[in-house]
Amino acid sequence: MNIFISFQLGEVEVSNLTILVLAFFSSFTFIAVGISSYKLYKSLINEDDK
Repeated sequence: MNIFISFQLGEVEVSNLTILVLAFFSSFTFIAVGISSYKLYKSLINEDDK
């Protein structure tokens, strides 16, 4: 059984591993930006309380 199935995107053939790597980096970037934005928003709220 071959777990590295390739997907046909037009004329480009993309392997399953490539899609998994891209999904991992995309979700990692999304979470990192979310955490950074939350910390920035929290620091702005804490500045107003002083």
